[in-house]
Amino acid sequence: MAHPLIDALPGNPVKISAVLPSLDKAWAEEGEEASRASQMNVVLMFGAGVSSEDAQARFDEAIRFAQRYPCRLVILAARPVAEAAAVLEAKVNVLCFFDPSRRGKRCCEALMLAHGAPTAELESLVSIWLEGDLPVNLWVHGVTVAEFQPWLAWTSRCRRVVADRSLVGDDFFKLAFPNPKSVRDLAVARCLPVRQALGQFLAAHAPAELVRGLRSVTINHGPALQGEAAGLLEWMRVCLTHCAGLSRSHLDATFALSPKAPPGDSLDAEWVFADGARFSWEHADQGTRAIITFARSRQSAPVTQRVALMGAPAALSEAVFF
Repeated sequence: MAHPLIDALPGNPVKISAVLPSLDKAWAEEGEEASRASQMNVVLMFGAGVSSEDAQARFDEAIRFAQRYPCRLVILAARPVAEAAAVLEAKVNVLCFFDPSRRGKRCCEALMLAHGAPTAELESLVSIWLEGDLPVNLWVHGVTVAEFQPWLAWTSRCRRVVADRSLVGDDFFKLAFPNPKSVRDLAVARCLPVRQALGQFLAAHAPAELVRGLRSVTINHGPALQGEAAGLLEWMRVCLTHCAGLSRSHLDATFALSPKAPPGDSLDAEWVFADGARFSWEHADQGTRAIITFARSRQSAPVTQRVALMGAPAALSEAVFF
């Protein structure tokens, strides 16, 4: 039975044994003007519960990433447990576009594989499809902990393992990865502009003013932004701990997440001090505008910042390279 994800994604169906020869043929048909240069491999792993529409959106994002950072893209689409013994299905696609910087045509290659239960043979096949001697970056989307468990040992070859905490939850990041330092949270990467803008505001204040009498730091979030909230809370904890060290102050504050969703299912943060002072930050207008109020600031009026979360290709770049 055809896998709905592989069936929906663009490409030419081929036999497993013909994947790499078909790729060579596709390049030959593009002609000598097509530029072929890869910096890395990107493996996009879909869980069995991912819809065709979701997979198409993530595929398009991966292609936009590949247009900026040339790579070989390998798509893995898992089947449900009931179809664990189904035969493998493959597709090959070479997508070309005009690159103004090179004044010529550049192409992205995508190899797609629908599979059942993970096996040593499947891991070997995926390894054969990768470009040798180039780093491997794994992007996990919609994969459950149970689905990913058999792939854990294979991730030892990956430079980065990227997943979205807001989608896969905390348990994924608690798995026993062979190289924990390689794991990146896409939700944290998306918040880079927020951290930069908020950091600029906080840097205008003396470290002692930020931690003196601080009692609690709380971030409220809706269910769709739990990963972003967790990343921002950890960033605030690290920054405030550093401020306490710089000012030789004692930091005795609680740090907590609250599922009390702000209006519009966005994010907000509140710091409460012993003297009644407060710091508040609200990401409003569907996450495009931040409003900051700090009782200890020289500017009593709220400060507004135009800042949005990163789009998927830019966030993937942040997660892969930093």
